[in-house]
Formats: sequence, structure tokens, C-alpha cells
Amino acid sequence: MEISRGQRVRIDQLIAGSPRFTLQVDVPASGLTIDFSCFGLDGAGKLADERYMIFFNQPLSPCGGLSSAGESGRFSFDLDRLPATVERIVLTAAIDGSGTMGELGNGVLTITPVSGALSRFAFGGADFARERALMLAEIYRKDGSWRFCATAQGFNGGLAALVQHFGGMLAASSPEPVPAPAPAKVSLSKITLEKRGDKVSLEKRGSGIGHGRIVCNLNWRGGSAPGAKSGLLGGLFGRRRTSGIDLDLGCLFEMANGTKGAVQALGNSFGAYDRPPFIHMTGDDRTGENAAGEFLYVNGDHLAELRRICIYAFIYEGAANWGQARGVVTVSVPGHQPVEVCLDGHDDRMNMGAIAMLENDRGELRVTKLAEYFAGHRELDQRYGWGLRYQAGAKS
Repeated sequence: MEISRGQRVRIDQLIAGSPRFTLQVDVPASGLTIDFSCFGLDGAGKLADERYMIFFNQPLSPCGGLSSAGESGRFSFDLDRLPATVERIVLTAAIDGSGTMGELGNGVLTITPVSGALSRFAFGGADFARERALMLAEIYRKDGSWRFCATAQGFNGGLAALVQHFGGMLAASSPEPVPAPAPAKVSLSKITLEKRGDKVSLEKRGSGIGHGRIVCNLNWRGGSAPGAKSGLLGGLFGRRRTSGIDLDLGCLFEMANGTKGAVQALGNSFGAYDRPPFIHMTGDDRTGENAAGEFLYVNGDHLAELRRICIYAFIYEGAANWGQARGVVTVSVPGHQPVEVCLDGHDDRMNMGAIAMLENDRGELRVTKLAEYFAGHRELDQRYGWGLRYQAGAKS
């Protein structure tokens, strides 16, 4: 199906039989560097939750209904998983650096359902002038169903202006690891734990019974690419390449009742979110090609039943080259700025790296940077006094 600019179509006409589909934006090489983003908005058209701004450094929404695949302009959707508070999704493009949208060649947005025919929407620079951003398409709820609109609307200003337009703000990164203040509608800054032993305590916020869903994401930033960004947006949109190393995320846990164990892909020990240990791992990115990386979800509403969690990464296959992998773990707690811990200070003689310790500190969640390296699980276990027994294992 060919869709024209301004046309509105019911989603079920484009993706009959499934709420899941992908959007791929392709633009010709025109000397422009373009960032693609996706905003999940409420009924007022505002971004009330920063976790529903999806881009390649925040590639997955809390519900899993929105995700991106790096800088490729590819987004995946599962509409049934979106909360009722998300009523509109806007796909945008913004120029990073010099240039205007009038310099674009002929681009195309392709909608690919799980099964069935492709749909295409063509656009080009001739439709625009000196705008530096575009609202390419909208997916919105109306009369109980989802609809698609090919907007291709120019927008004056870049990515920061888009964020502000949707009710958010860009805040400077915190220079010291201190608790984040109560956020405005959205703050895209981060707390970076720079040195071994740096820590931050995050208190419970909101009206829920606990901290909500705590997300620990391991992403690989192997190598560097020309044109890597710097400054405020650089921390949010740094380039990444596949490292060729199978770097795995995992954790040791100790519960308040003394129960201990591990959650990791090795041995297929993926845990559980709604029952002990209240930690669940999803995704085993064996190549680094998955822009979303790997995730551990901690049920923060059961923090009282958890004593401590040691988050680690280990190289399952490939030579130990932590500098090439450049792994980064981001801990996201509802109501707080994300806490970022980099796998720096590495020792390439070692295959196992302890990244961060999460501890229940009288109801607050304390995050401490570890940045220590070991020959394997046993050595890491001994260092932090877990006392587990180990045997050889493999991933299926």
C-alpha cells in the first residue's frame, strides 16, 4: 500500500492480524547526520514519562511496546503492550550538526507487519525548507482503535526543541553522584558514577508500594565512529559499533531471608519478576548487534525482600578486551535520573567484571560502582562473600 502525505489510515488496514510491526526510515546519503526518535505522548500531547522517549541510548520503553534498533531508523511496535496513558506516538527526525531538511533527498518510511504486505510513505527535501527537524508520522488512538497518519511536518529547531515541544526538558548531567532532585515532567540527564566506590542512594518516590520496576541495562559501545557527538547531547546519543565479543549481563542476589543465587543466561537461569528472587533477565545479545542490549528487571516493590544484588558482566566468548567492548550499565529507577556505570579500569587478563552493587539501605536503593575484575565466577563470589558452589555451564 502506498500512503501519501497527510493520509490517515486505520492500523488494522496496514497490519491485519497482529498489533506488532516495524517502521523503517531510509534517507539517502546527503551529508546530513540524522537522529531518529519516537515519543510516546499522553492525551494532551505531552511526554509525561521520560522512559517513553525512545532513541538508541534509551532503546526500550518500560512496557516493551516501543523499541529502537540503534541509529538505523528502525523502530518496533507492539501496540497491545502500551499503557492506556500513551495515546499518541510521534516518529521524528532531527539533524545533528549543520544542514536543513530542504537538503534531504527522497526518503521512504516502510511499515512491515508480522505477516502481510508492506506499506510505504515517500517524502523528500522538496517538501521542506530550512527546518532542522521533522515529525514524520503519528500513530494515535481514535474511537477505540489505532490509526496512522503520514504527517511529514517540518519543525523549526533540532532535537532539544522537539523534546521541549513535547513537554520535556534537557538538563545538564550531574557532576557528582548525588541523589536526583524531584524531576520535572522529563529530565534526560544522568548520574554517572565515575570512580570505584562512588555511590548514590535513591529513595522511594510516588504513591506506589515500592520503587516500581528497576531496569538494569547492559549496552555495548564497542569502537568509535567518525562524527561522535560531544557536549550535552553527546552523553545521550553517543555512537556505538558491534564489538564482536559475547559480553553477558548477570547478577548474584542475596535475599533478606538469606537465600542466595545467580541470574544469568549461562545455565539458563533467567530468574522471575513476580516471585522470588524478584529479578528477571531477558535478552542474550551474543553479537552486540542488538541496540537494546541486555536487561535485568528488579521488582522494586519487593525491595524489602532483597538484601543486595551484585551486577556483573562476563565475556562468554572471545578474547578479553574490555576496552573494545566498552560496556555500560544503566540503572533506571522510576522517578529518578538514570544511574550510569561504565566498565572502565579494565584488566584484559580477566573475563569477569563486577560493575555495581545494589543494596537495600533501610528502604532506599543504594547503587555503588565496583569496577573490579576477576578470572571467573568463583573469584568474584569470594571477593564479595556470597558462598555459592559452581560447576561448568553453557548457554543453550
